[in-house]
Amino acid sequence: MVEKFEFDPLENAIDFLEKAHSYYKNFGCKHRFKWVCISLHGALYGFAVTNVKLGNPLNTIHTRKWNLLSIMKILEMCKKEEFIQSINGKALVLTEKQAAAIVRLNEYRNTFSHFGVSGYSVIGSLDDIVDPVLEVIKFLSIESNRIIYSTKQKIKLERTLLLFENEVKTSK
Repeated sequence: MVEKFEFDPLENAIDFLEKAHSYYKNFGCKHRFKWVCISLHGALYGFAVTNVKLGNPLNTIHTRKWNLLSIMKILEMCKKEEFIQSINGKALVLTEKQAAAIVRLNEYRNTFSHFGVSGYSVIGSLDDIVDPVLEVIKFLSIESNRIIYSTKQKIKLERTLLLFENEVKTSK
């Protein structure tokens, strides 16, 4: 069977956010922490890339062919006023808590995705990462006013964010 699969960074970001939420609420999943971190990282990266690309998911951000910029460099670009070309667009400003959560999320994701160690244990609360990173994702995806959505994408994003935020609030 031949299938057609189309996506762009914005669709990917929304999908990653949905997957992060799905794993977040699945307490029976042995690898819940890992999959939430990987998916949340993918969502953050996708929304940051689309944010910098001025809302156009078809633009490409890279240093040279097939060498994409790191999430930390893309987030730095989201902070720069000169990238704002939309009416009422806003630059990213991170709190210390958000910045620390992103650094930890990035470290976890890199360890999980690149097999940095042969064994790994994490003691702590997933919410210390999820809550502040969700705040950043909400800003980048909605409050920055820099991304253009179809009606279907906007509804899907807003529904997922609302469900995810409520899930995090009730777990505290």
